[in-house]
Amino acid sequence: MKRSISALFCAAAVLLAGCSNGEQNVGASTAASAASENTQTETVFNSVSEEKIMDSLNNGIIIDEVSGNVYKKEINANPISASLFCADPTAVEYNGRLYVYGTNDAQQAEQSEKNDYDKIKTLVIFSTDDMVNWIYHGKIETGEIAPWIYNSWAPSIASRVEDGGLTHFYLYFSNSGNGVGVITSTDPVGPWSDPLGKPLVYQDMPGLENCPAPFDPGVCIDDNGTGWLTFGGGAPASGGEIHTNIPKIVKLGADMLSFDSEFVSIDAPYFFEASELNYIDGTYYYTYCNDWQQRGSEWDYDGIPTPPSCSMAYLTTKTPLDADSWEYRGAYFYNSGQNADGESGLRWGNNHTHFCEYQGTDYILHHTLILEESSGGTGGFRSLMVDYLPMDKTSGEIPITAASRRGVSQIKLLDPYSENSGALMFTSADIGYTEGTDPSSKSIEKGSWIYVRGADFGYGASEFTAKVKGKGRIEVRLDDISSEAAAFIEFDCGEYTNIRSSGFSNFEGRNHNIYFVFSDKDIELASWQFTKGEDKLRPEENISETEIEYETLVISAQAENPGPSPSAVLEMTSNGDYSVKSASFAKESEVLNLGFINTDENAKYMVYVKSLALETENGIVEIPVEVELDPKSNTDNGLANGWNGAELGSVIYGSEKCGLVAAETSIDWIGYRIALIEDGNEIPYTSITYNITVSGL
Repeated sequence: MKRSISALFCAAAVLLAGCSNGEQNVGASTAASAASENTQTETVFNSVSEEKIMDSLNNGIIIDEVSGNVYKKEINANPISASLFCADPTAVEYNGRLYVYGTNDAQQAEQSEKNDYDKIKTLVIFSTDDMVNWIYHGKIETGEIAPWIYNSWAPSIASRVEDGGLTHFYLYFSNSGNGVGVITSTDPVGPWSDPLGKPLVYQDMPGLENCPAPFDPGVCIDDNGTGWLTFGGGAPASGGEIHTNIPKIVKLGADMLSFDSEFVSIDAPYFFEASELNYIDGTYYYTYCNDWQQRGSEWDYDGIPTPPSCSMAYLTTKTPLDADSWEYRGAYFYNSGQNADGESGLRWGNNHTHFCEYQGTDYILHHTLILEESSGGTGGFRSLMVDYLPMDKTSGEIPITAASRRGVSQIKLLDPYSENSGALMFTSADIGYTEGTDPSSKSIEKGSWIYVRGADFGYGASEFTAKVKGKGRIEVRLDDISSEAAAFIEFDCGEYTNIRSSGFSNFEGRNHNIYFVFSDKDIELASWQFTKGEDKLRPEENISETEIEYETLVISAQAENPGPSPSAVLEMTSNGDYSVKSASFAKESEVLNLGFINTDENAKYMVYVKSLALETENGIVEIPVEVELDPKSNTDNGLANGWNGAELGSVIYGSEKCGLVAAETSIDWIGYRIALIEDGNEIPYTSITYNITVSGL
């Protein structure tokens, strides 16, 4: 009767703590559970949390609908966060986890429709140990820690074991465009302090006469324990120069809070911003973002291609204070809007990267506008990303690569039998977070859900236990959001309470993806774990079995004045009908073509465009198209465009009453733009949804 008595005391304690058992007969429930006593649950879970566990209610709550507001798909590891805008990454490894820090664009998004960065006074932290499931650790309140700042952008972090054996973290950040600040901690998630009470670098500082924006710090610590800092941004007032010598490097003092050398200029051609610094196998790597100016014949590096606009480039040296020793190596990362094939299908934007090696693999952290694109925004709010970095550390060569939606693969399976953070996820729909440095996830709407990739259920499962707050039901579904619940918990708790499921359905196999589906809004999930259900270990499965294979289709249209050009991206997992929406564009834009698909001579599919759905201020207008596109062809892979020679006023698709018509354009290098005409009136449209049928996969 050990568990029965224990459960009675648990129920009483929880009721006092503010968790109601509703209509349930507590005595009957605990007596029933005693019949299937499993002391392992209490032993395992309480060894982690040492808190009481309450049995789930069973009031029959039904979750008949799940949210479709998912902007990071289950098939892609990018972006890092499924719901938070953040940018300008840096990273540090500590106790086996990779901690990533970034500019908190979400703070700007809460206060403004456009991202001019002036509202941002916080930084964000995420961490991972498998590279695909990330814990959100909340915000660093930089404006409260260092109230003298203007803003806090673009952090760069380094750590070092100091005297006494304690690891210290030094986090440098841009004080708007006016300088660099630094905060410190002995824990990667804080608390943080401001040791200087003022900027470390400031505008018009002696030695910075040709550094108009001394921001975007990059820090590293070499094998001798010496710290180095780079920074700088902007361009000369005259403009149009290749060699500005604006970025600077300086040796840091032993305290990492002062300088132990003069500022030395780095000749970084086409320099713009986004300084970063890495120390790898005895070599210093300085990286930066190229500017947007037109490339001309004055390029003076033989054998090295001119860097693409707003791409990332790098230099190397072994003697960082010798300005002449820095060797320009070329561009290593395209702007997000570009790849080796041309247009990438992602929107063009600014660029900022960080190199990191984790568990023996080299990665590049960067940002794009991917989350904003998928949610239909146009304000310039960015998202953190991670891709592979193909670096040859022997030669220092880094071939140019591009941002990807797929991202990187999972490097280890998640342990479902350990206590896991409720803020851990691969992606989610309608999920927010509580405040603090140990936030819980929080459902925003009914049917919200969290998706965790690649859990190793080597011993099956007998129960699910979670620490929750709120009223409702959380269901555990394996591998498919529409599958039957393998377990559930119901609760009505005014305080955080550990709730145990009544059991767990039988399931086959070992590696599974997990969905946590929330019945109602305002449910908070602080932590969760499963109880082993079997003594014998199930046969091992390949870690990649939880990944979903797909083909990528990019449909690129073109809009000018003011743009940007819209692209629609579809990851196709099977034959069938799809609707894929382009990124939004300004209603004043002139649409010059309706889209062509990426050419792939090895493609094993065909695309039939049934119709186009155009988004207007008064709703969606659908125009029939009925055109087949062939990705293997260079000529049969596009819809109508403004250099096809159509007569002005002629109907391209649809009808005279409601259709797409060749209209006059202000652009002199093309014949016409493509206007939407309805009942004789032109209707501006701001996105294109392609309704297609895919066959042959």
